[in-house]
Amino acid sequence: MSGAFDSGPIATLAFFVASAMTIASAIIVVTQRDLVRAVVALAMSFVGVAAIYFILNAEFIGVVQVLVYVGAISILIAFAVMFIGDLANAGTLSQSRLVSAVAGVLMLASIIFVAYNTDWTAIDEVDDPDAVAGLVGHYEVTDGSAGENSIAAAGDEIEDARGGALVDGSSHIGPALIREFVLPFETLGLLLIAALIGALVVIRGRQEDDAQEDDAA
Repeated sequence: MSGAFDSGPIATLAFFVASAMTIASAIIVVTQRDLVRAVVALAMSFVGVAAIYFILNAEFIGVVQVLVYVGAISILIAFAVMFIGDLANAGTLSQSRLVSAVAGVLMLASIIFVAYNTDWTAIDEVDDPDAVAGLVGHYEVTDGSAGENSIAAAGDEIEDARGGALVDGSSHIGPALIREFVLPFETLGLLLIAALIGALVVIRGRQEDDAQEDDAA
């Protein structure tokens, strides 16, 4: 792409560091029997994924990853752990751990098979001007009879043009969420609230049952 996208050694090193942190944290999550440490490792795994998004120039998704998963989901799981009364026995091994291990190995094998057999094209090797503009340039949506997009070169300026895939698209994603996709966006918020209320109800029911058993004893 003739310098349009710089994937230098620093970016490559940061990608491998973030990937190693994400994988290591994920392994700790599924192997650690201490729930508090598992939650901390899960948050670190989310941070690693967010770092990968930033390295890939997907700043908007990276910020959403930090706000939603690191700042909300991890805290929600931490509160759920706090509600568990018997932390000593909460980390007991699952009876279906063998099936889960086999499924995980098969999934990993399928990912490795697809990654190895796919003919990947490095982003620095993209020379087509339309593809370069679609990645790091700008393009303009037209109302032509063919319904095609008018694509400019990476350095050209077009009035009211949309940025490419690797250009900051926050200015387009934000209005789209509160205009065209406001209904699914709000529906997702209601689903998260319903899940939180349901979790609290289940926990409260268990606490009441434990209290009744203690009184009966």
